[in-house]
Amino acid sequence: MDRAEEIDVGELLQNRPLGRFQITTFALCVLILFVDGLDFSAANVGAPAILRAFKAEPDAMSMVFGWGYFGFFIGSVLFGFLGDKLGRKTGVIAAVLTYSVPSLLTAFAVTFGQLAAFRFLAGLGIGGVIPNTVALLTETAPKRLRITFIMAAFVGYSAGNAAIGPIAAWFIPRLGWPVVFMVAGTAGIFLVVALSLFLSESIPFLAAARPDGRRLRRTLAVAVPELEISEATRLLVRRSVNGTKFSLKLLFDGDRRFITPLLWLAFFAESLTYITLSTWLAVLLERAGFTPAQAVFAYSYASLGAVAAILVVARSLDRFGPRACVASALVAVAAIFSLGTPELPVELLTVFAILGIAFGSATHNSLLGIVGGYYPTIVRSNGVGYASGLGRIAAIIGPVLAGYLLSSFSLRAVLFSIAAPDLVVAGACLALAHYGQVRPRVAEVA
Repeated sequence: MDRAEEIDVGELLQNRPLGRFQITTFALCVLILFVDGLDFSAANVGAPAILRAFKAEPDAMSMVFGWGYFGFFIGSVLFGFLGDKLGRKTGVIAAVLTYSVPSLLTAFAVTFGQLAAFRFLAGLGIGGVIPNTVALLTETAPKRLRITFIMAAFVGYSAGNAAIGPIAAWFIPRLGWPVVFMVAGTAGIFLVVALSLFLSESIPFLAAARPDGRRLRRTLAVAVPELEISEATRLLVRRSVNGTKFSLKLLFDGDRRFITPLLWLAFFAESLTYITLSTWLAVLLERAGFTPAQAVFAYSYASLGAVAAILVVARSLDRFGPRACVASALVAVAAIFSLGTPELPVELLTVFAILGIAFGSATHNSLLGIVGGYYPTIVRSNGVGYASGLGRIAAIIGPVLAGYLLSSFSLRAVLFSIAAPDLVVAGACLALAHYGQVRPRVAEVA
């Protein structure tokens, strides 16, 4: 081997077939997102039981949801910065630990103020998981499968959402509402141990941030065992902005002066619909005539439907780019509108709930699937973090507003207000498609 050889690790990894290293990283990211989904949905499925236990109206729960989503917003930005500074592995482990401990403490809350405080602290970690996981998946996946790789991993998130429903249905009547938070928090503690032992750092991150470090060479030797690396070999990420400190203007460099505002608009509008619907779905379904058990099981069925929708839309994204988000957003709008139709049987309402959550989730994860491809390695976690952070701002506004609307307006009017923002998402994604699909651009970033 030439002693002066340079190896672009970004190009090396993205052109390799799937191997053990990539599959292991993918599997651990699925597990990360599964536990994240458990914790995220614990408050959603527990909300009806909490309101009954505290003898409160829905607007009282709005404060809990609002502070939780405010934590999501802060966490998205804070842990996005941490991931770009210290590494994806460090960022994601810190985020998981940050939500696990407050989730355990939530089980002991005796006032809505305490619930809100613990959900804010947990929200920091729940929000912080996403930018680091997306960055890690983006930097590990083969180029031709990058979007599918990311969205398939988010099946874990939907599976976590689905799993908490049966836990709530089976154990809340026996053990009370705290059980869902105990389960989520305990799972997070065990996950921290597993990630510390088995999760590898992103190789492009190491090449961009610490190109001369021993850790990079050790990790690359695991990922590409047949590669011979001499001491003189220079490892780099050719297309990263290596050596450049992060600044907000990097998110608006070149074509990103159009792309970034469109992504932010799409994330904001999409969260107004999907996060609000998933937050209040169990309560909305009880208002529509479901029993508590029917409502939480419908929540789980909807989350399982999201798994199928995500997989279908993932392949469409690889082929059609942001246009696939347009179709999923419009299906979600139609289903949520239909959910507000009066005098429909429970079975049909369940179908509409499944379609609304499934395609709302597919739209949500589609945006997460495409966003990382627009940013180079050194600012990728920040790019994802700021975009998802805009979504978290909407997630503060939407559930709080819906809580007050539920106390003053008809169920149909509330559902119409929840569905409408997804029309804005469809428009933003059409504009993103006009400026260029993701798949060709993905090849241009490490």
